[in-house]
Amino acid sequence: MSKLEKLDALRGMAALYVVIHHSITSTFTLFSMNLAYLFRFGEEAVILFFLLSGFVINFSFVKSRDKTFRTYFFKRATRIYIPLLIVLVLGYMVECYGAGQVVDAHPKDLLLNLMMLQDISSLKPNVVVDPYMHNSPLWSLSYEWWFYMLYFPIQKYIFSNHKKDIFVFCLSIISALIYVYFPTFLPRLLMYMGIWWLGVILSNKYLNNDAISLRSMAMPLSGIVAIFLICGWGVYRVSVSGALHGMGMHPVLEMRDQFSALVIVAAGIFWRSQHWIFFDKIVKPFLIFAPISYVVYISHYYFVVNAHYFSFISSQALEFMCYIVMMLLFSYVVEVLIYPKILKRFSGLLVVPARI
Repeated sequence: MSKLEKLDALRGMAALYVVIHHSITSTFTLFSMNLAYLFRFGEEAVILFFLLSGFVINFSFVKSRDKTFRTYFFKRATRIYIPLLIVLVLGYMVECYGAGQVVDAHPKDLLLNLMMLQDISSLKPNVVVDPYMHNSPLWSLSYEWWFYMLYFPIQKYIFSNHKKDIFVFCLSIISALIYVYFPTFLPRLLMYMGIWWLGVILSNKYLNNDAISLRSMAMPLSGIVAIFLICGWGVYRVSVSGALHGMGMHPVLEMRDQFSALVIVAAGIFWRSQHWIFFDKIVKPFLIFAPISYVVYISHYYFVVNAHYFSFISSQALEFMCYIVMMLLFSYVVEVLIYPKILKRFSGLLVVPARI
């Protein structure tokens, strides 16, 4: 996995970018320059997460010796749920602390979040449940989880990589067509599967030492273009009715995400052709945050975005830095100290008892 250093650095950078995106106001001025404009692309950072996730999950699975569903599910479930359960408990405690009393735990919402059905109802229609205790960044976990669960049967029952790619993008395009007229959770999820699968395709090309270029990626990128155009049709239908909202809301949001995937992949291919010029200076320093990036992402709402426990500090910049430090410390404790110990205890579940 040391070969994926660049991807890890990008993951660490994207996690911190999302934190800043959610934290700063629309007017963040430094030396008379409004830097807030640089941090308005939190959605694009999540799309980058999807692409990186598809790449890494496929890389890990192809390289692994044990390709049983039992092992695959164990790895994915423990990685997602162990830190998540800790953060969910934290979220409930924060709510109780803010209210000054024991608040309703909303068990139904908690259960639906644990079933990975959450999304943000203020941005998208027909959402099953909002992220637990207002922790909005958790919306993307539902997509990630179901991408993981769909990945395994596609790998197991479709043998040719080309056929897998065709299947996924046909599924995503059909789902996009359905979503335009029936914007519900399942077609929305399957429509986004194409973005995640771009990472899988790039991973396969990397593993097979195949050329990675716009030409070699023409088929999957054409699939994303098709979904983008279908989403554009959805935007047109809504605009005619006069119910169109901003760039960060349905239906423009879905079209924007497809476009973002195209731009990110094209930019990555170009950057690679230029031998990753300036990468070590700009992105590589963020490699240090990669091991804790998951917990940074799922916990920053409580530690930074909605934090007030250092409000007594007179300097806003210092207060913000203190929140960042607390978030990083918590993420380190969970990811580096607690998670491995819990994982070790559960690892015995993978041991198959010998038959007598």
